[in-house]
Amino acid sequence: MLQGSQETARILRRAALAILSLTAAAALAADLPEHPSQLAPLTPASTFPRFTAEQLQAAGYPDHKHVHTYPDFTPFVDAEGRSYGPQSLLRRFTSLPREVLVVDESEIRYRNVHMKFPAEVHVTNFIAMIEALDWADHELTVLLAHTVADTLRIVSPFDLYGYRQQTEQAFHRLYRNLGDVVVIQPAQILLARGLAVHAAFHLTARRLIADLAGGAELPAWLGEGLASYLAEDGPHFHAQLAMYRASRPIVLAPAATEAILAAPAHEDDETDKVLYRTAGYSAFLMAWELVENRGGLGKVRELLARSGAGEQPDVVCRELYGSDLAQLAAALDPTLRPEPVGADVPVKIPQQPPTP
Repeated sequence: MLQGSQETARILRRAALAILSLTAAAALAADLPEHPSQLAPLTPASTFPRFTAEQLQAAGYPDHKHVHTYPDFTPFVDAEGRSYGPQSLLRRFTSLPREVLVVDESEIRYRNVHMKFPAEVHVTNFIAMIEALDWADHELTVLLAHTVADTLRIVSPFDLYGYRQQTEQAFHRLYRNLGDVVVIQPAQILLARGLAVHAAFHLTARRLIADLAGGAELPAWLGEGLASYLAEDGPHFHAQLAMYRASRPIVLAPAATEAILAAPAHEDDETDKVLYRTAGYSAFLMAWELVENRGGLGKVRELLARSGAGEQPDVVCRELYGSDLAQLAAALDPTLRPEPVGADVPVKIPQQPPTP
């Protein structure tokens, strides 16, 4: 009888421990973010790495570039109490008064951005694009501790045919620098695709990075990868490349990444789309590893700034990272480590707001 009672007690203890374990696991799962916008945003006060593996596997890559479309969004306000970014110039298709906003028949001028656009397309599309560029400028000049005084000149063509005529590239490349003008994919199409803010952040980041680096010879993966990291392109790369996982590698070694990014667009659009996105994702992963796991954004910013001030980039890189740029690229090779979110994480859709 005593032996039976002891066995019953052991069974009850095991059952209690199992319940406690399941309860703890459920509590942990409940604390994990489930949406890209719920992950910690990048700020000057960020500590690195910003995320645990469990957080990334639960939520995917961070993406806060769609929060203005969520029901509870309120406009951003700067240190001087002025609103900026989405809904600061346009609300419910009505233009809001702002003393430095000038709207002509086919041109908008706001702060240091001038945009030319076709008069046949409703102006609200272009005001929304100006808001996206304004948001990018406010955020990235703080993160990179750098400003560009020159005017950013943007051209938005009428349609994708006009975009191809001006840029000689297809829709998967969102913009192209042509001298002192940036030709973007038509603003109304970028907005419809949910990529307007990503494009605004990416082109603003490239502009700031290039000016900060001051013409120093730096590898293409660094500028492109850092711009995609700052633009939070991760969820979109993850979604765009999902269909190719079963048939081809979607992560490339540094040499292949550099060669694709430094070369002109491939003449075949479908081939170029796959090459451009796999190289872009690979550069993003290299920048992710560099910032998140090897010293944070401040070290990268110092590499750019000191190179731009005339120091030899390899010398600065050795001081900061213990290797020259080529060795650093080899150490960041994304084919040598798992993707941060894992290869089997379901595609997240940051355009859809998180579940309340």
